[in-house]
Amino acid sequence: MERCAVLRLDAQWAKVRSGRPGAAPRERERMLTDLIAALAPHAVDDLSLTARLGLRYSDLARHHFDIGRRVDALAAVDAAVRHGAEPAGHDAEHARWFARALISQAVYLAEPLSDELGLPRYAFHPQGEQPGADDRLAGLAAVDATHRAIAVWESLDQGDPRNREGLAQAHAFLGDRLEELGRPVDAAEWAVRAERAFHDAWTAPDPAERAHAAVLEHLGDQLERRLRRCPFDGGLTQLHKRELLPARLLPLAVVAGRIEGMSPDAIAEGLALDRAEVRRILRARSWRAVWRFDVCAGDGSWRPMAFPWRGMDAVTDRTAQAVADELADAFLHSPDRPADAARWRFALWWDEEDHWDGSRFRMTFPPGTDPS
Repeated sequence: MERCAVLRLDAQWAKVRSGRPGAAPRERERMLTDLIAALAPHAVDDLSLTARLGLRYSDLARHHFDIGRRVDALAAVDAAVRHGAEPAGHDAEHARWFARALISQAVYLAEPLSDELGLPRYAFHPQGEQPGADDRLAGLAAVDATHRAIAVWESLDQGDPRNREGLAQAHAFLGDRLEELGRPVDAAEWAVRAERAFHDAWTAPDPAERAHAAVLEHLGDQLERRLRRCPFDGGLTQLHKRELLPARLLPLAVVAGRIEGMSPDAIAEGLALDRAEVRRILRARSWRAVWRFDVCAGDGSWRPMAFPWRGMDAVTDRTAQAVADELADAFLHSPDRPADAARWRFALWWDEEDHWDGSRFRMTFPPGTDPS
């Protein structure tokens, strides 16, 4: 009778969780803590209830995280993972709950490595800003948790579309975690794997085709951004050799090599392309150069200058160094140049303004001064 009462309480929470009826955050938290307290005694010798207890700890962790309590979220998701591990080996649905708890744990662990838009907080230039030791360790733990989730999804029946989709999502999350740790080549690899896995999981005709198209578009945008951060040699060339560079993105790789300063012949050799094809791509495809000159104010802060010293332009078949040299020369001979005693800096990016450390070219005046 007590077990039935607990399950009725769980069913009531499931309705609230799905949004019917609405409940204030404080009320949701009270319901969850009461439910967890009611489930715990009955879960000791019942794997089904142990799995459900882990699921509700996951819900509590999400609640804490959504209202800015990361430490509480980590404690709750830790309990979710602990309770979900054993039932996962006995029931496919419980295994899916466990895998999702591991993914959530990874997201909460890695939170300090991303900004408010969910993009990597650090550019990981060797001389640039780096995460603290604790945050880096949390990021590495997040990668480990995501690998564990992938192993769970891989152990399930791949004939079930839910399992194929869960595995594809885990691949995408692993790409996110690796990008946050400054590993764009590995992140790009897993974005490609995720894209392929989603294509395999979704067969047409599909009632959610529009939503799926949005997911694939998002993955495609992520992949392009990560490829722009990859070095040409040892990055883009290795992805291509391992057949992890989609054919549609070969022109982007060609442009990336040129921006980096590679000759057309070296690009053709690195990507196993015909030299005439490389030259055709370089003539036909431009890249967007984005630049910004900053002047150091009296209080030590950097203030961007106005147009034309902050702007963007389409560039065809030119290296970042060549574009930056031209801009720097124009600035040095401009009446807008600050007095010799002033400090200023200049950065050039590919496609969008981002971290100072992630720019394609950067300089400071006087030379060698701290740009921060």
